[in-house]
Amino acid sequence: MYYSKSKKKIFNEIKESGYTILNNIYSKKKINGVKKSLLSMLHYIDPRNKNLNLQSKYHQIKQYKPILKRHFYDMCKNESEILRLVQDSKIVDIAKGFFNTDVIFSSSPGILIFEDRRFFYPHQETHQFSINFLNLWSPLYDAKGSQGGIAIYKDSHKHGYWKHNTNNKLNSTCVDPAIAKKFKRKILKVNAGSVLLMHSALIHESVAMKKKQFARFVLNDRLCPLKKLPYLTKENAPKRIPYPGHGEGGNSVDYNSMNIYLND
Repeated sequence: MYYSKSKKKIFNEIKESGYTILNNIYSKKKINGVKKSLLSMLHYIDPRNKNLNLQSKYHQIKQYKPILKRHFYDMCKNESEILRLVQDSKIVDIAKGFFNTDVIFSSSPGILIFEDRRFFYPHQETHQFSINFLNLWSPLYDAKGSQGGIAIYKDSHKHGYWKHNTNNKLNSTCVDPAIAKKFKRKILKVNAGSVLLMHSALIHESVAMKKKQFARFVLNDRLCPLKKLPYLTKENAPKRIPYPGHGEGGNSVDYNSMNIYLND
C-alpha cells in the first residue's frame, strides 16, 4: 500500500480531525534530491565553501547576501525536484477523492523556511483559488522536539472561517487570539518524508525551534479543487479569493457565505 492507511480512513481523519499524517510518503532518496537541489542553488549564489551542508550553507548566505537569500526562497516555487514531490500523483489523488472532483489546482507550490525567530501565529489557510482546499506540509528534517514544528487547534475546522488581521511581529495573517483560545492546542510530530494534509479551515501555527543555527525546510502547496472557485464563475473576481477581513477587499467577502462576495 502506497499510503500508511486506507483512503477511507484518510478522508475520515480530514473530515473529523481536520488533518491526516501520511507517514513515509517520500523516500530518503527523494528528500535528499531536494536538499541537493537547494544546496546547488545556494552554492550558485556563493561558490565558496563547497563542503558545507544545506543548513550551514543557508546560514552563510543569510549573512553574505540576505537579499539573494530571499531570491533563493522565491525561486524554490519553480524548482523541479520540489514540484515533483508536492505534485505527486498519489497526493493529488487524495485531494481529488476528498473533494470528489476530477480537477485539482496547485495554488502555491514551493518551500517554507523557518528560522530562529520566524514563526506563524494561529491562522487558517485563505487567499487561494478555492474557498476550501488541502494544505500540504512536509518537512525535509524531522519537525519535532528542539527542531520545532506545527500545532493545530482541535476541531477548529468545523466552525467555518474567521476574519484575520496582521497584528503581529511578522505582519502575517492571523486570527484574533481569543478565537484560537476557544480550541485545544495540539502539537503534531511530523517526520521527514511524511506528509501532513490539513483542511484549509483548520487553525494552526508554528512551533518555535530551540535548536540553534537550524532552519526548518518544509515542502508546501495548497491543493485547490474545482469547487467554490469564483475566478471561473464571476467575470470580475480576482484569481485568488481576498483574505477574510483585511487587504484586497477582504472586508467585502465572507468565506462562510454561499455568495462569497457581499457586494454582488
